[in-house]
Order: sequence, then structure tokens, then C-alpha cells
Amino acid sequence: MADNTHDNTDYTVTDKAKMTLDHAPAGLYLPGIDETTHKEAVRLCARDFLEHHVFFNDRGFHNHLNHHLLSVFSLGAPAKRLQEVFDQNKEILLPSHSPMDVDVTTENFTEHFSNERCYPNYVSFFQRELDAAGDNWKA
Repeated sequence: MADNTHDNTDYTVTDKAKMTLDHAPAGLYLPGIDETTHKEAVRLCARDFLEHHVFFNDRGFHNHLNHHLLSVFSLGAPAKRLQEVFDQNKEILLPSHSPMDVDVTTENFTEHFSNERCYPNYVSFFQRELDAAGDNWKA
């Protein structure tokens, strides 16, 4: 397994994960949400993306930490509470795997669906697809 952990002062994770909340609906910003809290929400969501598997157990139950973080953020929780939510949830989450020696492409896309260890390979594939689509990613 990959050792992807980042400390609580590492804000480079937002760049590594290409994580922003810049296009969040205006309704997401309730009173009490400030720039520090916004920065923490982005950082912790990025850490979850980089450090944890999409599943949190061997039965395929999904990791919903980002949903939890964004919910308490949207309700005006301070940055300290966001960190507490992250710390409480990370105990049950599976760490992300190191990528397998497989390059997922549009040609072999379906060949590795059943191999959950290829999750980081699919993340890379989808990131390349989004990058290639640019601003036209919804098309």
C-alpha cells in the first residue's frame, strides 16, 4: 500500500489533487464560513482523495468522508471541527493502494473493473480524460 499520508500543515495536497471549491453554489457559504474554514475544507477533501480508497471495507461500502466534511463545512463548522471529522472518519477508511502495473486506457477500460486494486489506475485514467476535455468536460 502507498504511504500517502500528509500532515496537517501540508497545503500542497490541494494542488496534487487538483482540488478546489471555487465553483460551489453561493448557498454553500453560510454565516461563519471564512477563508480559513474554506481552505481547511479543500485541504481535508484533498487529503481524503489522495490518502484513502473509495471503499472503506472489503464489502464495497463507499467512503463518504468528503460528503461529511462538506456537510459540516456548509453548516458553518469551524476549521477545528472539520479536522475532528477527518480524524474520526480516517480510522475506518482503507488506505489507497499503490497503482498496479496497468495503464487503463479507453481501449482496455472494462478489463480491470473487477480488480479493486486498480482503483488508483482508474483515478489516473479519469484525471487524464478530464484534463484532455478541458472546459468541455461535460460534453
